[in-house]
Amino acid sequence: MNKLDRYILASFAGPFVLTFFITLFILLMQFLWKYIDDLVGKGLDWYVVGELMFYASATMVPLALPLAVLLASLMTFGNLGERFELAALKSSGISMFRFMRSAILLSAVISLGAYGFSNYVMPKASLKFWTRLIDITQKKPALNIKPNVFYHDIDQYSILVLRKDDDNIYVHDVTIYDKTGNGSADNLLIAEKAQMYADQDDNALVMRLFNGKQYQHLKATGEPGASGQEYMRMEFGQWEKALDLSGLELGSSNEETYQNHYRMLTQQQLSQATDSIRRQTLRRFGTLAPVIGSYFWFERNAKGFASLEPVEGAGVLDSIPARHKPGAVSRALVSARNVNSFLRQIQDNTRYAEERIRQHRIEWHRKMSLSAACFVFLFVGAPLGAIIRKGGFGMPVITSVLIFVIFYVLYITGEKFADQGVWGTAFGMWFSNLTIFPFSLWLTRKAMNDSPLLNAEAWREVVGRLRRKRVKPAP
Repeated sequence: MNKLDRYILASFAGPFVLTFFITLFILLMQFLWKYIDDLVGKGLDWYVVGELMFYASATMVPLALPLAVLLASLMTFGNLGERFELAALKSSGISMFRFMRSAILLSAVISLGAYGFSNYVMPKASLKFWTRLIDITQKKPALNIKPNVFYHDIDQYSILVLRKDDDNIYVHDVTIYDKTGNGSADNLLIAEKAQMYADQDDNALVMRLFNGKQYQHLKATGEPGASGQEYMRMEFGQWEKALDLSGLELGSSNEETYQNHYRMLTQQQLSQATDSIRRQTLRRFGTLAPVIGSYFWFERNAKGFASLEPVEGAGVLDSIPARHKPGAVSRALVSARNVNSFLRQIQDNTRYAEERIRQHRIEWHRKMSLSAACFVFLFVGAPLGAIIRKGGFGMPVITSVLIFVIFYVLYITGEKFADQGVWGTAFGMWFSNLTIFPFSLWLTRKAMNDSPLLNAEAWREVVGRLRRKRVKPAP
């Protein structure tokens, strides 16, 4: 590796690392904006949120890498063009592919690393992320009893307070409906004042009630002559009531429940799962002929065809005695309905299997298409930076974001069409790359020929020539 290659790599590595983390941060903020309602108000510890953010950022790496390569290459070669270093290299007889060689090799290494990350690391990170997110979304909000509002988040209890002190400990005019008996509001507690605090293990909320009453519904004794409903009233000066808080705790989902989801599988596992789904579908089709054939029990000839010959000028029902016609029609309708129901079941199962196969194939191609985009974007950013000849974060950021938005729209469009079965999965997932790649070759050709692609004076000259061609001289 000579000095030129080391210089290009040093110029490329810094912007790449910086733009990668900036892009990852922006994508992470988008994730927070999407799931903010599931995170706030639940009393989550900082390390729980940090763990979720870490796994979420890992799932966004394959999408952040192409944008980082595009922006870094555009900034690197834009800086070289702005400082006239590219002009000096070309005047020395060095071709554009020669001084792009080190960047091309580095982008190839990044693409291979992105593929390895998508295939081996991201499935595990996705499994951790989704199980943790499901646990958080199922966790009830943190204990926050508000005045004049019924609080129902503690299982089997409903709490109403009319006034709450600023210390968040003492509440006044307390009403508690205890449903731990038989599922109904059979126990009512009313107190003038209460003190709230958690026990040592934070597993229960202790409410020390002052000057209150308890109304309890007693179960019927079943004795003859006893009244249908009996109640008990008790007054107390002080009473400690412990409310179980286990329903507010963060659960721990079993990862084995989600580990066979297509987003949690490697390419090899996706291929095996696809083959397994196909074999199951073929086995269902294998049951089609025996099940339907069982409904056609009438006698057949040696060639397998029905031996009943139609009577000339009469239908099949005309050959059946009148007393047997209702029963024959009824049995025929039942058989037809059963066959139709079975065929619909086979059709639904086949459609569902096709959808699952498409999902697995889409995920299989996703791991390679996004990785290949890292390599393709180098041939977009490098020649475009050489043409623009502007470094820094101004023009390169605007241009790269615009190009990436177009790429992402094409990528989502191809994925949706592939998922709906309009396009093949391979074509749909590679549609964005197939669209951007010819554009990258065109840009590279323009950069090699020093084409004034973004020169306003050159475009004005082209427009002037077109106008002169349209204006014909008078005869």
